[in-house]
Amino acid sequence: MDRFGSAQERRRRRAAAIYRFEMLLRTEGEISDFVYDEEQDLFRFPEDGRFAFSKEYANVKLLEERGYFG
Repeated sequence: MDRFGSAQERRRRRAAAIYRFEMLLRTEGEISDFVYDEEQDLFRFPEDGRFAFSKEYANVKLLEERGYFG
């Protein structure tokens, strides 16, 4: 563990930050790159409906592969 926490804690914070940002876009009426699944409270990729991220977990590998971060 380093001064920013364990890798798991950093991944969880990253997922939470992305989730909060996308929810903010929704409340402001902005267009998101993702589809919100209200029933499961998570975001999916619009192309194929695969899981992208939730409050606690992000599919970082797929997000990176698709150019969302890297």
